[in-house]
Amino acid sequence: MIEKLSRWRIECEFKRLIKPVDRTEYDFNPADVDAYYSHDFNSIKIPAAILQAPFFHPTFPRALNYGGIGVAIGHEITHGFDDHGSQFDADGNLRDWWDADVKKKFIERAQCIIDQYGKIRVPGTGLNVNGKLTQGENIADNGGVKQALRAYRKYLMKHGEEKRVEGLEEYSNEQMFFMGYALTWCAHSTKDALIKRILTDPHPPQHHRINQVLANQPEFAQAFNCTVGTPMNPTERCAVW
Repeated sequence: MIEKLSRWRIECEFKRLIKPVDRTEYDFNPADVDAYYSHDFNSIKIPAAILQAPFFHPTFPRALNYGGIGVAIGHEITHGFDDHGSQFDADGNLRDWWDADVKKKFIERAQCIIDQYGKIRVPGTGLNVNGKLTQGENIADNGGVKQALRAYRKYLMKHGEEKRVEGLEEYSNEQMFFMGYALTWCAHSTKDALIKRILTDPHPPQHHRINQVLANQPEFAQAFNCTVGTPMNPTERCAVW
């Protein structure tokens, strides 16, 4: 049975070689709580399973949804312009399509991200985040938050301020947006899991996907009135997009 299934799968793949590309082809698992960017199709894919808390819920304030699924969407879009996505054109062809000046500026800004994250010491592991390995995800994290906040501000301009959440009235709309983002990466890891992640995963540890990303956003420091020169309102920041 396994052999027959394997043969059928191989035959299907060969048939695809002589057929036009189907850009609507459903080639991912809808039960994955994840989101994807495809270089080949130049498209993002949002499985149904991610449309639940903490990323999204129809009863959530818009602030939390923009900070959750909004950032996830912005993250995947930004992958089209990170260190890998920048190598593919709009049709998914591997091609050098940036002019020299744009490429130079991108490399300079990306190096800022690489150096910044590479200085992060992960407590209890004796290791630093690998800035080179994680640069694509870090660029996407920072860009995703920036784009989602921009979209949320446009929503507020059109519809006005949201009613504050009962029990959390002290927090503004933008503060709730940033809290919504932080909730999506709230996690606890064992020491072994952290070490493995640092050594092999293109994503940095969750703690730094929150704090370092938000420290790079001047809007966060403004929303929470962070003192200049403190960890969450540094005098130097990195931004690619």
